[in-house]
Order: sequence, then C-alpha cells, then structure tokens
Amino acid sequence: MKRLADKPFVLLGINSDEDREALKRTLLEEQITWRSWWDEGNIDGPIHTTWQIQERPAIHILDGKGVIRYKNIPSEEVDAAVDRLLAEL
Repeated sequence: MKRLADKPFVLLGINSDEDREALKRTLLEEQITWRSWWDEGNIDGPIHTTWQIQERPAIHILDGKGVIRYKNIPSEEVDAAVDRLLAEL
C-alpha cells in the first residue's frame, strides 16, 4: 500500500484469530501498518456479524462518502477498484 501513501486512502483490517497476543506479534513481524481490529477471536464476532462476512478474506471497498462500492472483491481486482474510486475524487 506504499503507492497510496500520499492519497486519500485508508486500509482497515478485522481479525478473528483466537489468540490475540499471537495476532499482536504477527502484526509486528509482518509490519502491518494499518489499523486492525480483533473480533473477539471468532468469525461470529460483532464486526463479522454486522458486516455479514461469509468468507475470508473478505475485501470491501468504500468510497469517500462511506458507501460500500465493492463487496467481497477478489484481491487481484483491488488495485484497479481503488484507482477507479480515487479518480472519482
């Protein structure tokens, strides 16, 4: 995501791993720099439930107004989708 460092773009992560301490170590080791929430250690946590996540990873892309424009988009399509939304600004 370094290519988007100077763009109006935010990446957020939701994690459902059972071991929260192991998750914290992974975030450090993998140099995850974006905000990431822990969803109570299961896929039935409140965030997964609210967003109706049915598969993982689930990638949703919201526009500048907070409207979901892409839901469950394949990872290979993320860059193009983000670029399209940035071009709309």
